[in-house]
Amino acid sequence: MAASDLLESVENPVLACVNCGLEMIAATRALPTGWDLRVGIHYGHVIGGVIGRRQYLFDLWGDTVNTAARMESHGIPGRINLTAAAWKVIADHCAGTPREKLQVKGKSAIEMVLFDRFVNH
Repeated sequence: MAASDLLESVENPVLACVNCGLEMIAATRALPTGWDLRVGIHYGHVIGGVIGRRQYLFDLWGDTVNTAARMESHGIPGRINLTAAAWKVIADHCAGTPREKLQVKGKSAIEMVLFDRFVNH
């Protein structure tokens, strides 16, 4: 899991996540394992906190985290799958392919867009 705009303000956190996702996909493809990563992105508020008593870990929770995880699981290997809310934030900078609404576990049907390429980047 990765997040943007948590500790330092970022002009466009969704665009930062797309860039990170593209780098992660390229890195896994370069490995001899033959992995092809799926990336899912959603946009919204999260709750963060420290868990543990002996070993402290920082974690994120909330609907945004769960929805991003669903975007990954409903994604396509080697592609970035975004919710319509996330796509709206980057639509002026990117080209994408709309997908049919898909029923997502624990949610209603969600509109999704597959990232294709940057257009003004």
